[in-house]
Amino acid sequence: MFDSQPHDQLKLPYSILSPVTHTEREFDSVDDIFEEIKLIAEQADGKRTLGQELFYLVPLFANPQYVIHDDHFALINEYHFIQDYNIPLGESLDKTDAHKLEYFTIIKNELGAALRHKQEKDGRSKS
Repeated sequence: MFDSQPHDQLKLPYSILSPVTHTEREFDSVDDIFEEIKLIAEQADGKRTLGQELFYLVPLFANPQYVIHDDHFALINEYHFIQDYNIPLGESLDKTDAHKLEYFTIIKNELGAALRHKQEKDGRSKS
């Protein structure tokens, strides 16, 4: 039986081709991974959202488990619970966590972009 998991070859430290500079790069720590992510954000040309860029490029140079944590999944789940079950995010806008509003806006925008991308890929209209 084959016990290998995706990205097993990307356990720190390692050396791999950077998707931004197209040169071999050493990744010795999680900070090195986030430096590469910063380069991706700086090089983004607006054709895809930052989330889409990260979705496509991070697995090329890093194990996503180094950058995605359980609290990220919990936040996405909370967003869906609030949307699906009409649960208020706070007692009022003034009493709602500003960071959570920002996170939920990002999640909403990325989900919308993913849906549009899927529709375009499937040959449906952009509306």
